[in-house]
Amino acid sequence: MKVIVDAFGGDNAPLEVIKGCAEAVSGLGVEILLTGSESVIKKCAADNGISLNGMEIAHTDEVFDIHDEPNEIIKSKKNTSLGLGLQLLAEGKGDAFVCAGSTGALVMGATFIVKRIKGIKRIAPSPVLPGDKGSFILLDAGANTECRPEMLVQFAVMGSAYAEKVLGYKNP
Repeated sequence: MKVIVDAFGGDNAPLEVIKGCAEAVSGLGVEILLTGSESVIKKCAADNGISLNGMEIAHTDEVFDIHDEPNEIIKSKKNTSLGLGLQLLAEGKGDAFVCAGSTGALVMGATFIVKRIKGIKRIAPSPVLPGDKGSFILLDAGANTECRPEMLVQFAVMGSAYAEKVLGYKNP
């Protein structure tokens, strides 16, 4: 599996992002495609003794700031590490995209750059969380303030499919 990761999204980026990616490569055996400034990523990794083995870098100098308007991801911020990551996912250059940056921009980009699954009206950010009886999925973790019943059904179907296919739950 190849995971595209915005190296400059979120707090303490790119260091904490690179650390997490190195752990994913060694612990999970995934391939990583980092998006962002190649020179900054390489220097950060070298300065902190982090191996970039199993990781590629797709270079861009721009970063989507948390204070930018989310809709700018489809307008003037396409060449940011977040925008590039979404575009690479849309082009099939990876199997998943991870970003700890602007949730609004991620939702906007996922909707208009990557596109939704046919028939799905809205995305539903759904983290997998640890529980006392194993992991569970928190469906629609706050992105949608108003949902119609058919959207809730769509969220449940997507969550069930993910739980079965990715987490390996039988009859979730």
